[in-house]
Amino acid sequence: MIKRLFIPLSLLILLTGCQNESPVASAKSEEGQVKQLLIENERLTNQLIELKKDKEEENEDLRTTMNLTFKLLTALEKKDFEYISSISSPNVQVNEKESILFFKRQKNSHEISSNKEYSLENLEYRFYELEEDKMTIGFAEYFFEGHSTIYFEFIRQDETWLIDFIVTDA
Repeated sequence: MIKRLFIPLSLLILLTGCQNESPVASAKSEEGQVKQLLIENERLTNQLIELKKDKEEENEDLRTTMNLTFKLLTALEKKDFEYISSISSPNVQVNEKESILFFKRQKNSHEISSNKEYSLENLEYRFYELEEDKMTIGFAEYFFEGHSTIYFEFIRQDETWLIDFIVTDA
């Protein structure tokens, strides 16, 4: 009977003596992990706040440039060249006599006539693209035969958005 109890008792004694960590070392390890997680949590919270701030700024930039686009289209229709000049970058020349806007670019340049009517009922917002201080807004213009895309490019100068380029694929 003693032989039968000897083997399980010796195994029990052997297994209880094999613990590597003491409760103090385990608590210190867990405390270190908690500190690391708190630091990571604070970093991610700050990152989230920064992303929200950036998104709010981007939305405000989009709202501003969209409003400028509609005001520009209205000014083109009314031939309000004074307003068009006030929101134009240095790359835009306004010729009131011929009702033409001339856009100068490094690689190319083109002109558009203000005699063309852009009816807001025929425009559909498609996209925007923001790169640093440049915002491009795209609209589809629908007409009887189909549609074309109009690209309005704005640049930010001294915290003010200015029209820099208008081009259409038709």
